[in-house]
Amino acid sequence: MPTSNKMPLSERETRLTKAVMPRGWLRKRPIEERDTQLTQCAEVREQVARIGKSGAQENYARSRARLRASRGRSVDLQEPQKRRRRWLVLLAISVLVLVCLGIFISFPLLRKVSPLAPAPDTSLEHALHPQITPDNSTAIGGTVERFMSSMQQKDWSTLWRMLSPDAQLLWQGEQDFMHFEQSKFGALTLRNYKQGQAVISTPWLDPDTTHIYSSAALVNVSLLASAPAGLLTGPSQQDLKGGLFKGTAFALVQVGQNWQVALAGPADLDAPVLVPARPPVSHLLIPIYMYHHISNLPTHNQLDFSLTVTLTDFNAQLNWMQQQGYHAITMTELFDAFYDGKALPSRPMILTFDDGYADVYTYALPALLAHHYRGVFYIITGMIGGSYVSWKEVRDLDRSGMQIASHTVHHINLGQPPAGTTVQNELVKSKAKLESILKEPIQFFCYPTGEPFHHDTLAEQQIVLNDLFNDGYLGATLDPASFNSALQNSALPYEMPRIRVSGGENLSEFVGILLATLRADAVRLKALK
Repeated sequence: MPTSNKMPLSERETRLTKAVMPRGWLRKRPIEERDTQLTQCAEVREQVARIGKSGAQENYARSRARLRASRGRSVDLQEPQKRRRRWLVLLAISVLVLVCLGIFISFPLLRKVSPLAPAPDTSLEHALHPQITPDNSTAIGGTVERFMSSMQQKDWSTLWRMLSPDAQLLWQGEQDFMHFEQSKFGALTLRNYKQGQAVISTPWLDPDTTHIYSSAALVNVSLLASAPAGLLTGPSQQDLKGGLFKGTAFALVQVGQNWQVALAGPADLDAPVLVPARPPVSHLLIPIYMYHHISNLPTHNQLDFSLTVTLTDFNAQLNWMQQQGYHAITMTELFDAFYDGKALPSRPMILTFDDGYADVYTYALPALLAHHYRGVFYIITGMIGGSYVSWKEVRDLDRSGMQIASHTVHHINLGQPPAGTTVQNELVKSKAKLESILKEPIQFFCYPTGEPFHHDTLAEQQIVLNDLFNDGYLGATLDPASFNSALQNSALPYEMPRIRVSGGENLSEFVGILLATLRADAVRLKALK
């Protein structure tokens, strides 16, 4: 509404008249009173007319003076306000810079500290990096001496009695143990052995069982053995002469006052495999699962999504398998069953992880150990660090009971290697690098992208198969292209089928794929008999 100083004069007169003489007043008053009031109203109108423009100007002048006065009073208040605003702006900029700096610094560690990652298991971290103390106890050295002397004499019954209860549980009884040791070593000449410096590990993670002990005595034991001509394949014979059982892991745990054998060195189920020249042919239904990424972190394209199984889904799969009585074994145990008749646990299966992505160490390893499951990790030796595991993490995987195997140096198509490398380079150099890091034989392999079995010729496939055999690899797993299979054939050790586990696959689909695969393979197995 406009102010009274800016109203037309006639309108101001009317409003003043109404203010002095309310509506209906004239009708309710005597004539004398009305005349008096009308005279007063006339005087008011004359006053309004006189002030006219000069009143408006005076009002304007007074308003200007009040404005100047208020501005003068606010001068002293503006400086503190400006200073506060400047401080607030500087504070906001500083906070923003610190946040950005924190994100920049922590980004490489995101996979370690992500809120989606499982909480760090301090007991596991301690077990993987224990306190090591040298020990010269005669009790420890004497126990190792007694065990290895009994092995030289092939006194398998004494060896069995010296095993710890947990170690015995890995076998299907004493007969299974004795049959396996006799099959593997019975025809060999066990010439001599040598034990290294004993140390006490506090604590200790048993790689065979994934159980953590408060402490254990660890010793490296080397066995020198020879085989009659024609007993083993040429590469296996050569490996035996070259020290296949050099520096095998031997561990003792204390029960009361006695030391018992937890890892049996060359007699252990995880010791290197010997390949007979004429191996028996057998077919076993054993699912070998193929994983790549394990992570709850978001994916950025369709390929990553298909290769990434969330940690939530992975744990659900492990829970289901454990509830159904499945037991995780290694490739070594499978070939022990093929060649030396080791009895496998009920419902055996193998969990494999291709490429060695960093998230399998961060997410998959704790989940596996929580279920006391072991896995097989195929490492690309030319892709270490960054989004892939580091060498330290490879050693940690090995110490925690996971099996390490080769996946070439550069992840190439072995059927048609690119310029600058060869099939032999990829097979020999990756194997040698892993063996130098882990100080143990590497006997298993996985084909990158499944080649040469998807698009290459039979001749190219045969070249790769021959090289694998001559380079000392015992077996290799395929990449399922057109169908899944769990039917393992000892006569085709370099063509071991697997079951792909894809990202976005819920538990019902996971179970359905397994059951459908086993039904189809049961029909195929029946036809082979």
